[in-house]
Amino acid sequence: MLIEAGFLADLVASTLYVPSEVLKTRLQLQGRYNNPFFYSGYNYKSTLDAARTIARTEGVPALYSGYKATIVRDLPFSALQFAIYEQSRGLATQIVGGADIGLGLEVLTAMSAGGIAGVLTCPLDVVKTRTQTQVTLHSHEQSSQASKMEKVAKTAKGQARLIHTNVRTVPTTVPTLDTSSILTGLNMIYKTEGVGGWFRGVGPRFVWTSVQSGTMLVMYQYLLKQFERMSSSEGSNVV
Repeated sequence: MLIEAGFLADLVASTLYVPSEVLKTRLQLQGRYNNPFFYSGYNYKSTLDAARTIARTEGVPALYSGYKATIVRDLPFSALQFAIYEQSRGLATQIVGGADIGLGLEVLTAMSAGGIAGVLTCPLDVVKTRTQTQVTLHSHEQSSQASKMEKVAKTAKGQARLIHTNVRTVPTTVPTLDTSSILTGLNMIYKTEGVGGWFRGVGPRFVWTSVQSGTMLVMYQYLLKQFERMSSSEGSNVV
């Protein structure tokens, strides 16, 4: 039941959270506005400016870049998360000998479910992020963007790590994922970076998914118990 609910919730919410994910990843990659130390290919003043710029220069569909990759990442994540959670919590109830396993085990089972699911789906998250952080410029804008990248690459002080974009004039060791196929993206990353490329950022993802799932599932169990107490008290009052 939890798995089906997770699938449905992700499908409905994806229409809203995919654009926010695109904006988040690009703004995080950019850093501050007019960043002198790192040129990512993006230079947005704010979240609203980012949304407007993407819609104007790349088209509204660009706000849904990586939509399929996001769904392919999140649906398996939800299935794994709830499957692991149900199994681990069932084991905890057997060990304790009752449905009330205590706050410590509630947190442990919830966080471990999210963390493990996050690690297992990390390759899909890598493909999703790289797809969403590619700049797709119109042809008349590519030359100016390319010259700006070359200029910044020559003059920037400090960290000047070049990343993958659709502007091909700047050499890069990271492949441009010019594909909507998840399998093709995974294969491209494997050929250039090996298995390690699939698990870039796995540590932060483990922490994030652990905290996210832990908070959600512990709150779910808390509210469920509160509703059960309310129902039982109302039933006793009626009698």
